[in-house]
Amino acid sequence: MGWLTKQEANFEKNRFGAMTAMLTFQSCLGSVAAMLSMQNDLWALVSVIAVITMASNAMFIAQADAKTCIITFYISVALNALATLFILIFL
Repeated sequence: MGWLTKQEANFEKNRFGAMTAMLTFQSCLGSVAAMLSMQNDLWALVSVIAVITMASNAMFIAQADAKTCIITFYISVALNALATLFILIFL
């Protein structure tokens, strides 16, 4: 059984609890990345962060299948974390 398949099974088993925790975490991370971007006048990055975070939120709210929710969550977390680290290190 692959890693993503295990993640899907666990997500489906605890769908609403996992969805709530994942949605809260990635929204908070996205808001930190957006705030740092606004403080540094990186408005294009704010737009990208908002789109990525809202796309992940939309997947959870629309109750998309588990694989789609998990993939968009990890994409959102990875890109928002990279944006935050980039701003903190280089600006």
